[in-house]
Amino acid sequence: MPRPKLGELLLRLGYLTEEQLQGALEEQARTGDLLGQILLRRGYVREEDLVRALADQQKAPLVRVGELSPDPKALALLDPRFAREKRVLPFRVEGNRLHVAMAHPSDLALLDELRFLTGKEIQPYLAPDREILEALDRLLAEEARPRRAEEAQASPPAEMDLTLEAMPSVRLAQALLERAIALLASDLHLDPGETQLVVRARVDGVMQELERLPKDLEAPLSARYKVLAGMDIAERRRPQDGHFSFAFEGKRYEVRVASVGSLHGEKLTLRIIYPTGVRLGLLELGMLPEELALFQRLIRRPHGILFVTGPTGSGKTTTLYAALEQLYTKDKTFVTIEDPVEFPLEGVVQIPVQPKIGLTFAEALRSVLRLDPDVILVGEVRDGETLDTALRAALTGHLVLATLHANDALAAVTRLLEMGAERHLLASTLIGTVAQRLVRRVCPQCARPAPLSEEARLFFGTEAPEEELRGEGCPYCRGTGYRGRVGLYEVYAPDREALYQLGQGAGEGDLRQLAALRGHRDLRQVGLLQVRAGTTTGEELLRVLGLWE
Repeated sequence: MPRPKLGELLLRLGYLTEEQLQGALEEQARTGDLLGQILLRRGYVREEDLVRALADQQKAPLVRVGELSPDPKALALLDPRFAREKRVLPFRVEGNRLHVAMAHPSDLALLDELRFLTGKEIQPYLAPDREILEALDRLLAEEARPRRAEEAQASPPAEMDLTLEAMPSVRLAQALLERAIALLASDLHLDPGETQLVVRARVDGVMQELERLPKDLEAPLSARYKVLAGMDIAERRRPQDGHFSFAFEGKRYEVRVASVGSLHGEKLTLRIIYPTGVRLGLLELGMLPEELALFQRLIRRPHGILFVTGPTGSGKTTTLYAALEQLYTKDKTFVTIEDPVEFPLEGVVQIPVQPKIGLTFAEALRSVLRLDPDVILVGEVRDGETLDTALRAALTGHLVLATLHANDALAAVTRLLEMGAERHLLASTLIGTVAQRLVRRVCPQCARPAPLSEEARLFFGTEAPEEELRGEGCPYCRGTGYRGRVGLYEVYAPDREALYQLGQGAGEGDLRQLAALRGHRDLRQVGLLQVRAGTTTGEELLRVLGLWE
């Protein structure tokens, strides 16, 4: 495969290895993403090194956006939405020449477009697109503040949709969502306070504050998201939910919106569903080799039921989708029952539950069994009726994959019994349980050996390592010391003796003792191996698992 000039340049400068470049090029062929974005995402190069190489390649002077004070006259020459979409920041006007920071200064078509729109000759500079986005967000928020009194006196909520397009809040709503996506956030939160609206994003499982906005922007900003989601903007006390599609950088994202009244106003949470989420295969989830081999063996059983457990947002659906992807063949029928359908899967019949018309998980599952499926995915087992139907489906020759809320893989058995599962039926159908969590990865750019914390040493006991890799904080990880997340997986596959004891009345403690004798590894032990490998830290495991889990 021919290598682009950027890749050759990075190789020549020693920022990249031949193996890393080839891996990035293969991913680029699959996804169509920019090479630089892939290299950063994989942690192969530092942002400053990439920007320096780009400046050399594109023959454009490098500029640091944080050191600029953009001239309002320059900013006024371009629509803010266009500037965000194209990653351009006009910052100075000198006669007939406009100085512009750009993420892609060698884009001749864009330079012509800028020349046409502004009527100026363009002097391009290279700047990281992240810095450009952050500067535009900041300027947009500052633009909105002087007009907040005018917005507060705008139409009453029922009529607000008529005037929204004229408000800065429309652009701000888009900018905040784009910024959350640029950060790869899973959720965007609008938290109303007594005097301010706090905007936060959940990045790698941890909340980060993005903005503190004037209180007067709260109503129009919330109304904008609710209008997009098809919700009632006049209703601010009762909980509501909705969804909408959002296009950004040529990709389409699904956004689920939930609202609820609180002491100081209406809180909104926007869950962002990424279009690439279903592309993860089992090999990319982060399972250790032993757990991966066991999991693959379980899902290839011809019938039975497998439960994947974990808290909300721990990636259970992603794991089951990856399992379906590996199992899929054209000579079998695959059906999912979900609330809602997360992602479209080619060749799979996907059914969204609709409780308002009586289509619950249990009812949908009974209907699905008449379709003669081979593999059934049940999005969540919430009640005894669904559980009993799923177990009987597994007993009659179907492979059932389902999610369940439980603390760990062995606790899932207790949870199933508490929900009313008949012991003999469970012992006859259960092929395994999986517990999973997501932990943050140590930033590859600033990772350094460091002593294990005392809390982590207590957590691991006598198995505690002396040192771990810990991120010091750098621009690549935005000072957090972490970049991206990886899964922790505990896979429990009861053998015949365990299933016999389960049917005879054995409790969770008995099953744990037997599993330990068989070499079963729990979440703490799996996490310890990831710490030893330098993937995550002891403190991160404590945050996710808890000291006494």
